[in-house]
Amino acid sequence: MRSCGDRPRRIRTLAGPVAYRRRVFECSGCRASTAPLDAEMGVASGQKLSRGVERKVAWSVAHHSFSAAAADMVEMTGIEVSPAECQRVALEVGRRLEEEQRRRDAERLAPVGPEAPAPEPEVAAERLVLMADAACVLTVAGEEHKSVLCGRAFALEDRARKQKDRGAGRPFIGLSRHAADAQSWETFAPRLKALAWRMGLRRARRVAFVGDGAAPQWRWAEENLPADAALIQDFWHVVEHLAGVAREVFDENEAAMAERLERWKTLLRASGLEEILEELRAEHRRRRGAKRQRLEKEIAYLERGRARMDYARFEAEGWPIGSGAIEADCKHLVKERFDLTGARWRRANIQPVLALRTAIFNQEWETAWRRN
Repeated sequence: MRSCGDRPRRIRTLAGPVAYRRRVFECSGCRASTAPLDAEMGVASGQKLSRGVERKVAWSVAHHSFSAAAADMVEMTGIEVSPAECQRVALEVGRRLEEEQRRRDAERLAPVGPEAPAPEPEVAAERLVLMADAACVLTVAGEEHKSVLCGRAFALEDRARKQKDRGAGRPFIGLSRHAADAQSWETFAPRLKALAWRMGLRRARRVAFVGDGAAPQWRWAEENLPADAALIQDFWHVVEHLAGVAREVFDENEAAMAERLERWKTLLRASGLEEILEELRAEHRRRRGAKRQRLEKEIAYLERGRARMDYARFEAEGWPIGSGAIEADCKHLVKERFDLTGARWRRANIQPVLALRTAIFNQEWETAWRRN
C-alpha cells in the first residue's frame, strides 16, 4: 500500500454536515484505495451518510415508502435524503441483515455432538407452537406476483399465562419469534426449522404445527417435527371450504344454507367430521355433472386432512385450532409495508426490506446494528 496523501471528504451525520481530511492509501497492484479514518467512522467508500443516518433511514424505510421515509428524515432529523438514497441505503442494509440472519440460521442448523453442543434456545418452551402461511406481494409489470412465506413460533404456556393475567377475552401471545422468506419454500424450510430450534424444539415436551392445508407445509412438519407432534389444519380454513360447497352444491335458500353451515361447524369442532362426510357422500351419489365433481373434490380434501381435523382433541389438549397468529404476521409483517397504496415491487427488492422488518419484529434491531 502506498500513501496518496490527505484528501477531503464531506458526509451527513446526525449532528449535521461534517467535512474532514483523511489519509488515503492505494494498493499498487489492484489500485483499490482505503482510508483508515473512514473505516473508523463507519463510512464506506463512496457513501455520503454516516452510520447513524443510515440506521434511521433503514428504520423509516422498514415502515414507510421510500418517498415517505425521505420526508420523515427531514422532519425528524433535519437531514435531506432523497427517496432514491433511501432506497439504496435500505436495500444495502437489508442485504447485510439478510446475510447475517441466514448465517445465524445456519449456526442453529449445524450438526451437534459432544464437540459441538446445540446452541441455547431463546425460549425453553415446554409446549411449542409453530405456524406457517403465505402472503402475496404485488410486483411491477413483467414480473410475476410474489408469495412471501411467514413462520411464527411461541410457547403455549406463555400464551396461556398471559391470557390468564389479562382475564377473559381473546388469547394473548407474549414472546414469539418470526421467520420470513420471499424466495421459495425450499429456502424458507430451513429458516422455519431454525426458528423452531431457536424457540426450544429440541427440549419441548410437545409440539404443534398449525397450517392452512398447503401440501409443502405438511411434508415439512412430518419430516422435521417429532412423531407425536399435533398437526392441525386451520379450523376456519376448513369452514371456508364447507361454506363454498354449501353455496355451490346445495339448492337451498340463504336461511337453510346458513343453518346447514352452522350445523357443520358445530360437528367439525366436536370432531364429527365423519358425519359431514356421510352427508357429502350421499349428496355425491345423487348428483351429476359439475356439482358431482365439486363434491368429489371436497370429499377428497376432507379425507386427506382427516387426522389434522380432530379439533375436539386438540382443544382439550390446549392447542390453538386457528392460525390467527400467523395470519397476523402476514398482515403486519408483510402487508402493512408491501401493500401500501399503489406499491409495486421488484422481486429482488422484497427480501432486503423484509429482512429489516423481520429484525424489528424479532426485537433484534439493536443487536443487528451492533453486528453490522
